[in-house]
Amino acid sequence: MEKKRTGAQDAAKGLMIISVIFFHCLLVTSPNPQDTLLTFNPLFAIFPFLLCSFFFYTGYNYVDKGRSFKENVIRRAKQLLIPLVICFVVSIILISSMELIYNHDDVGRTFKIIGDTILYSLMTQPMAFMLNFPESGVVLFELVVALGLVWFLYALFICSVFFYLLVKFTNKSLATLISVDIVLLAIAFSIGQFVGTYLPYVVESYPLILAIMLTAAYLRKSNFLNKKLETKKDWVFTIINAIIAEGLVVGTCFICHYQFGAIFTGTFPGGQFDPVLKGVDALIIFVFSIIGTYFVHMLCRAIVRIPIVGFCIEWIGKRSALFYLFHPIFISLFSILVFQKQVIWGVGQAYFYVLVVVACLVGTGIVIDLIIKKMKKPQQMIEEVENSKAPEES
Repeated sequence: MEKKRTGAQDAAKGLMIISVIFFHCLLVTSPNPQDTLLTFNPLFAIFPFLLCSFFFYTGYNYVDKGRSFKENVIRRAKQLLIPLVICFVVSIILISSMELIYNHDDVGRTFKIIGDTILYSLMTQPMAFMLNFPESGVVLFELVVALGLVWFLYALFICSVFFYLLVKFTNKSLATLISVDIVLLAIAFSIGQFVGTYLPYVVESYPLILAIMLTAAYLRKSNFLNKKLETKKDWVFTIINAIIAEGLVVGTCFICHYQFGAIFTGTFPGGQFDPVLKGVDALIIFVFSIIGTYFVHMLCRAIVRIPIVGFCIEWIGKRSALFYLFHPIFISLFSILVFQKQVIWGVGQAYFYVLVVVACLVGTGIVIDLIIKKMKKPQQMIEEVENSKAPEES
């Protein structure tokens, strides 16, 4: 079993976070954002497993280091909830300020509308629809985008709590894992089929996410993603398996669309299931999380061998959390400041957004790296001085 995260995993995360950013840029630059979620896009059939793969990697990276359940939860809270709060506050300050300064449409910018938008985001869209909130129906879309995309963090934290309760139990045997997965997937299927595909705080997704994480933790024991490829035969066999895995993903998406009218099979946008497939989509997402992650990971085992391309994507993947947290803010700011909430270039505008947003995030990452390096340097000098004195003192 590998002891640390590999370059292929970082590259996979880099490739996927860029794809996530593209989807969100497409959402913001659409004349009617809802159309993006109501129209089948063949591009989404290539990487529908983006979000579930991030959950898979989280479970796959689990290593039992002897921490207690309490220690694990506190550590996870620091990793996820503190960034969530920081991102939420920064989004409110920046986007709200820009909305008040620049009024690009006929909606008058008031603190009440900003407050309603914040409450709308806090209660999540499904609950807001249930309560008919706000009654005016007016919310600031760019602020909703910046605030709403943090769902991934609180969903991951909640699922991580249950993950730490169960993972040692499910890792004991395959039979135990299968039994727990069946129960969790049955719950996810039932919620999606009989309750709703898009519920407040994406509660429909929690049993599914937990099943994905537990399965990934078990598969790590057999080096599922990082088996040694020493011979040409090993590489050929792996390539064939990866192609078959991706073929199953793409084929399933097209069959579900043209046969049943499904719009985003296995895509999991905002934690919701496809409204046509309902509970069945939860089962598809679970399968996609395994075979889709396998495909993109094997693809990136090859990509990291390409000097410049591999380095760049891997660098982004190592900072995927930074990219996820702040890309909605940059997208919203560009929408308000540069394009004044107008779609001028059609679909091409989304590609421009991706380039500019990724460039800004890369610049932010470089600055943060330099600051961290500068902060560490004095401490390293102190340690070197202390180490040099140690022999003399002895």
